[in-house]
Amino acid sequence: MKIKGKTWIFGDDIDTDAIIPGKYLRTTDLQVFADHVMEGIDPEFAAKVAKGDIIVAGRNFGCGSSREQAVLAIKYAGIGCVVAASFARIFFRNAINIGLPIIETGEEISCREGDTIEVDIEDGTIRVGDRKYTGTKMPDFLLEILMDGGLVAHRKKQSARDRFGRRSDAYSKSSILSNKDHLNLIIDLASPEESDSVLDIATGNGFLAFEFAEKVSRVIGCDMTEDMLDIAESIRKDRELDNVSFEVMDAESLRFEDGSFDIVSCRFAFHHFTNPKKVISEMVRVCRNGGKIVLVDGLSSEDPVKSEYHNRIEQIRDPSHVRLYSRSELIKMLQDAGLRITHAREWDADFYFDEWIAIADPGEEIAEQVRSMMINSIEDDKTGLNVRFKDDKMLFTYSTVILVAEKDG
Repeated sequence: MKIKGKTWIFGDDIDTDAIIPGKYLRTTDLQVFADHVMEGIDPEFAAKVAKGDIIVAGRNFGCGSSREQAVLAIKYAGIGCVVAASFARIFFRNAINIGLPIIETGEEISCREGDTIEVDIEDGTIRVGDRKYTGTKMPDFLLEILMDGGLVAHRKKQSARDRFGRRSDAYSKSSILSNKDHLNLIIDLASPEESDSVLDIATGNGFLAFEFAEKVSRVIGCDMTEDMLDIAESIRKDRELDNVSFEVMDAESLRFEDGSFDIVSCRFAFHHFTNPKKVISEMVRVCRNGGKIVLVDGLSSEDPVKSEYHNRIEQIRDPSHVRLYSRSELIKMLQDAGLRITHAREWDADFYFDEWIAIADPGEEIAEQVRSMMINSIEDDKTGLNVRFKDDKMLFTYSTVILVAEKDG
């Protein structure tokens, strides 16, 4: 993980009350924390700091109370990283657990406020101009938690890896994932050129990657579940496609240079991401100016009550599920990332309950709980899924959206 940004300089013994004064601790609103970050030292700091900026501090940063709100305030203000000669131990622990990138140098960094600094969290190095500093490299287990976005996100990702690993074969046979009409529509809307290079993130068994491979010069599919990619590689060999390759990789930390691809796609995975804005940011970063972002996922209702009930069912069925979004929410996330929407096409398909529950294979007790919740939703369509019975079999309408957006140069 490399982070590059403008520096803000602070001294020794910056305590948590300076980072977020105690009078703001009676709320759980993260935006309030962000709006008052570092107020105890510089009341105007929150208004001046920009996303991706880096705090450079002296010794004992984050001393004082054990309040985790200090870390939350820094993270949600958009600070990309905190570099310090040393951290208070509780602050250090909270930063790892919450997913705030930090690096401990053991010495003060020589730089001025506003300088550009580049930090490599994985190897513990800091660069300011032509000067290089070597900080303390974190143990691998702590680094993994931090890279995953904090302890909760780390556990979610572990759950997803385990679950998708166990069910990789079932996903490869899914009627929705393998639907050729859906795949062809995505390709038509994306309008790839023969010379294009494509990155398909969270590729799973590679369904979309293989469709792109028929049209473009090069495709890379990445996924954090190795069992999924083993199946994709087997399919690649069977189809004798030599312009497709697969790599194990987290969508939140793509190991590619800026502007490496003409098209960056993601199909039926967005609802599993613990940090969807970070994923979009990475997709945009590795896409060239004038290139395209293709985002495809299932939809939840625009009605927040129906959406909440729908997502509750999904989370019980599959604990790795984070959230299915409404069409308007997905569009806003892309637009907030500076993208221009060129296509927004919905596509619906019938999904039988038995197939849908078998893919997740949650066990009979959970399956019956989900079945009851789905049946109870029929009256007044509480999920927005139009749950119904046909020939004594329960089914529902699985709504998806295909979004194509351009990255303007």
